[in-house]
Amino acid sequence: MKKRLDKFFNAETIAIFGLSPNPGNLGRSIVANCKRWGYSGTIYGISPKAGQNDGIEIFTSLSKLPQNPDLALIFTKASLVPEILLDCAHHGIKHIAVSSAGLEETGTREGKKLSESVKTICREKGLYLVGPNSIATAYTPSGMCLSFMPMPKPPAGKVAFLTQSGGVGTAMVERMTIDAVPLGKFVSLGNKTVLDEVDFLEYLIDDNDTEVICMYLEDLRRGREFLEIAKQAHKPIIVYKANISPYGESAAGSHTAALKNDTLVLEGAFHQTGVIMAKSLTELLHLAKAFQMPLMKGNRLLVLSPSGGLSVVMADLAWRYGFELPPIPHDMIAKYAPQRRAGVIEFRNPLDFGDVYSAEVQRNFLGELLSHNDFDGLVMAYIYREPDVLKFYETLGHLQRDIVAEFNETVDIIKKPVGFMLQSPYHAREHILSKSAYPIFDSPEDAVACLAVMRDYYRRSLKRATARTKAEG
Repeated sequence: MKKRLDKFFNAETIAIFGLSPNPGNLGRSIVANCKRWGYSGTIYGISPKAGQNDGIEIFTSLSKLPQNPDLALIFTKASLVPEILLDCAHHGIKHIAVSSAGLEETGTREGKKLSESVKTICREKGLYLVGPNSIATAYTPSGMCLSFMPMPKPPAGKVAFLTQSGGVGTAMVERMTIDAVPLGKFVSLGNKTVLDEVDFLEYLIDDNDTEVICMYLEDLRRGREFLEIAKQAHKPIIVYKANISPYGESAAGSHTAALKNDTLVLEGAFHQTGVIMAKSLTELLHLAKAFQMPLMKGNRLLVLSPSGGLSVVMADLAWRYGFELPPIPHDMIAKYAPQRRAGVIEFRNPLDFGDVYSAEVQRNFLGELLSHNDFDGLVMAYIYREPDVLKFYETLGHLQRDIVAEFNETVDIIKKPVGFMLQSPYHAREHILSKSAYPIFDSPEDAVACLAVMRDYYRRSLKRATARTKAEG
């Protein structure tokens, strides 16, 4: 039965067990995150000693609160967790996140016993529990961020991110903020004692506020159920699977009680069900942002570069990934050939703009090309030079423009994906990336690979849709 998990993201009242009046209390970081993110709901603290902390009223028990909270967050000693769960059940609180560590991930008899007690209570009382050993949940539109680790707020959007590691989750949200990846719902699964990635996948595939689902996983305990649900999804599911080596297995077991899975088996199963297996955390973020673009619905690619060498590199990559490079239409060549400066570079695909020294001509030529039905997508490279540098080079200055705004506009107009590689000074990248609605790549390899993943996802989606239609008919 599908679980009702909305309260983990849209709670209007939250009780934090373990938030005390002590100014050095770590629970204060949770309050700080909520303030930083703009949460407008009500937060209460629960501690043996009443008082205040950072403007939050602290009570000695749930029964003392002015109202029953929608969500409880437990951040106490592990030994107190079962007792608090029973108290929550008594007060009708069904949604609980547990950030406390010291349960099954320790590998000790006591930790495992506590974990079994948590499972039993949640099963008997019908409680939904995230964690333990997690940094809870967050949701950008509501401004709710229950992590006890400092966490910046990325732009709000419809990318959901599930992580088995709180540390990885924090690092990825930092990257999302810098790269302007539009985050919606965030879940730190921790030990997955009660709720796991299967429960949240089932919830998210029907969630209207989620368009892309990303996961960092160290194990997949209910693999068959995961794959059965993934087959029904009509949105991209992107998974980075860690814990694939003996070294990784040892590290994972020490902090999340993760179990290793067979990587080759997972890769084959993911391919069959349409799940995308990211090769790196960077690729996972690139794909999360790339799927904000229209899908690559064909195999015909236009390659564009400001230099012949990069054109050759990207053309080789296009061949490696099985793309076709249709020729430039003759009427377009005839129209724009006179605009070349020296007339020494022929217009073909890959297209070298090294002989066109007008930003307006480049923009118009590209716009007309992509408006034709000859190409399904574009991969392009661009060299960004700062104004302080260009003032010494008047000719090159004519080529400089707001390339990010132009990139965003191009994707929105042509309704086709663009793999955009930008070479720029390192110190300028954060500002550039923050302005882009779509991914900007550091290398031609990443740009072409991303388009290939999008093309293959679309093809598999069509096959699965056809198979479903036949089965239903």
